Amino acid sequence: MKFFSMLLEVINITAPIFIVIAIGFLIRKKNIISEDGVSLLNKLAYNIGLPSLIFLIITNYSLGDIFNVQIVKVIYLTYALLILLTILINFVIKRSGKTKGAIIVSSFRCNMAFVGFPIILAAYGDLALAKASLIVAFLIPVNIVATIIIFKFYNRREEGMGAGRLLLSFVKDPMIIGVISGILFSYFRIPVPEVFHESLDIISAMTVAIALLSIGASFRFVHLKNDFKIVSYAGFNKLILLPAVAFILSTFVFKVETFDRNVMVILFATPLAVAAYIMAKELRSNHQLLASALILTTIASALTISAWLLLFKFI
Repeated sequence: MKFFSMLLEVINITAPIFIVIAIGFLIRKKNIISEDGVSLLNKLAYNIGLPSLIFLIITNYSLGDIFNVQIVKVIYLTYALLILLTILINFVIKRSGKTKGAIIVSSFRCNMAFVGFPIILAAYGDLALAKASLIVAFLIPVNIVATIIIFKFYNRREEGMGAGRLLLSFVKDPMIIGVISGILFSYFRIPVPEVFHESLDIISAMTVAIALLSIGASFRFVHLKNDFKIVSYAGFNKLILLPAVAFILSTFVFKVETFDRNVMVILFATPLAVAAYIMAKELRSNHQLLASALILTTIASALTISAWLLLFKFI
């Protein structure tokens, strides 16, 4: 009975995501928005919405709050091992550089905030949510930096981008600016003026809706069919391998407390992040593969997350 209640809980969380994506798909199908309009949505989310959201999330936390060095070790090593493994496997995958970059990002980017937080709160309560917030605060810079580096590195030959241009584009990227600004404000405890904070909050509020509508408007079911094997491989990495690595490291290597371990594993078991698709589209990676991976992992995560929650009842 617990399993089915948890499954229903996850479905109730993920269903609204699909509804908004479906609306975006219908808007494009009915020609209410053009292809240029979809591109505009992506640019708006990437250049304004996401940097504002990232800045606010980071500045909401003090870097010293609920700090646990063991948790930090686990989350960073989990990412490092998974990314390294997918890079090595990429050597035997005969796909374009952009597709290889998309595979790596699809394998590690997690929708921790919009899917993970509600599940953590419902399953383990307020303290777990505080722990989850710490994890996300530490992973946001890594997420953004790693994603941009991977996309730009794997795109460099197809776009004729040398080391100088690669570095310059990295420094000027609005997402990087948002991350660095947030860290500086958080570290030095610089208060964000209320008017500025409220303005960014309004901008941030539209980001998820714009992102989901953009995914739906860009999505073609043929993409999922054509890329099903490679998307399934990325989905396995994301939903099974990534949380399994976190579980093994936290349980047997760093011997993290059970409560903290459960929070970390559930967060790593969440589906592909919406932001990853927006970044792929804007940075000219294989955004079609990201869109397919987003749909597939979000559907499948209803089962895999429930399986982890059920497993934690017995161990």
